[in-house]
Amino acid sequence: MRLLLTAAFLAAAVVPARAQTSADAHMLDLSCVEALVAIKESRLAGVFSFVPDKDAPQAFADLLVHDRKALKRYLAKLARDDKQAGGISSWDHQVVGLALQIYASPIAGTVEKPGSLKGKLEGLSGEPSLSLEQITTRRKSR
Repeated sequence: MRLLLTAAFLAAAVVPARAQTSADAHMLDLSCVEALVAIKESRLAGVFSFVPDKDAPQAFADLLVHDRKALKRYLAKLARDDKQAGGISSWDHQVVGLALQIYASPIAGTVEKPGSLKGKLEGLSGEPSLSLEQITTRRKSR
């Protein structure tokens, strides 16, 4: 009986360990990390590490359209980047475009109205797309 219980406990201990190691977490795109810090939600980096890179801009855009304060902070970060570097990152460009798509879709009725922030998003969507390296270099040179 003791042997059976020991085997059962060992099997139970192995299953969660196997589940944890099979998780698909990965390193985040630095633009995503920078965006999370800008909206003061760096604690979400762990959550975003489980979102595939190709879906991260969509997930971030969805977060922004549901949190007006985060959207304001993000737009302030993009305005600084645009002023200092003459454009925004490719990742940020995707987020802006996806947020605008959400505001133009039927889902827009379920989120807070962006008001004048939508105009700022539209303005930033036309800015040049730069690499994060270019933006960082231009920030340092000013």
